[in-house]
Amino acid sequence: MKKILFVSSSRADYGLLRDVVLETQKINKETYLLVTGSHLSNSFGNTISEIKKDKIKNVIKKRLLNKNFSDLDVSNYVAKAINLTAEVILKKNPDVVVLLGDRYELLGCAVAAMTFRIPIAHIHGGEVTKGAFDDSIRHSITKLSHLHFPIHDQYKKRLIQLGESPKTIFNYGGLGAHSISKSKLLSKSNLEKYLKVDLNKKIVLVTFHPVTLEKNRSEFQIKNLIRFLNTLKDMTIIITSSNFDNENKIIKKEFLKFSKKRKVYYFNSLGNTAYVSLMKLAYLVIGNSSSGVLETPSFGTSTINIGDRQSGRIISENIINCHYSYESISKAFIKIKKNQKKITNPFLRKETPNKIAKKIVNFKYELKKQFYDI
Repeated sequence: MKKILFVSSSRADYGLLRDVVLETQKINKETYLLVTGSHLSNSFGNTISEIKKDKIKNVIKKRLLNKNFSDLDVSNYVAKAINLTAEVILKKNPDVVVLLGDRYELLGCAVAAMTFRIPIAHIHGGEVTKGAFDDSIRHSITKLSHLHFPIHDQYKKRLIQLGESPKTIFNYGGLGAHSISKSKLLSKSNLEKYLKVDLNKKIVLVTFHPVTLEKNRSEFQIKNLIRFLNTLKDMTIIITSSNFDNENKIIKKEFLKFSKKRKVYYFNSLGNTAYVSLMKLAYLVIGNSSSGVLETPSFGTSTINIGDRQSGRIISENIINCHYSYESISKAFIKIKKNQKKITNPFLRKETPNKIAKKIVNFKYELKKQFYDI
């Protein structure tokens, strides 16, 4: 039996990882979940509570963040992630470390695993998001990893282009799309009780994150989005907080100012079930979150994707891309109203969590990687 260490640092990766962790724990008792990052921060909703509700076993908590997110702070968080992961590895001695995505703190986790010569299984590799330094982090984790789970064949080809052997790459589909297909979502009435919000009007669901390769642009970007949102009369606007990147405080400050001028609802975290349930009910999803690209296709919900943060990802027909200007967002809204179609999520496949769990447990890992030449 292998010792397997999963790492989750935010509500975003946990919403995807959860089912894989649960499936792995069914077949492999020594499966651990290292919880860090925004999960343990009140400013981001203290989302460790979601993990407790799911009754995940063998949870290890390690605090990472303070309240600051300057360039120096982010660098320090990467260093701290190396240290706290090394502490856990030293104590638990896992056979495999499992990472999902492209957060900067996960790069620190990957470096720690590398120095202890522990193979890494990586989920969501091969994607491109040219607006954020997540892109470089994702590809770096790919090169440190030994087993890969891209969510689309186009992303699988890119991993091969990066020199990864096809024998180590398995596309079992997207965890978000699979989770949505199996989830019992909250009804409108139950959502109203849970959120304490009247949902009888059209719902606009908003998530906007800092675009990390566009330094000192967050204030301009968020003010244009708020200017557009202010034109949406007689609609219920629900905003979720940005993630813990540089300039997130600027975005939060502007959203909170907006919520005081208008009846707008701001949540540090909605919780995964409520968030996805709202996504299904929403008239419009708007912002630059990966969930707008990866998960809204499951419902065909009209979505406006702003700017370059998700640029390079596969875009479904329910999504309109636009620039940051008020005029560009407004034009996208006009297009989206004319473009409502029922579609199929391109990332949906059967038994995704179960297949990933079995492969993580049974795969024969080889530390000595050979660059695969095309």
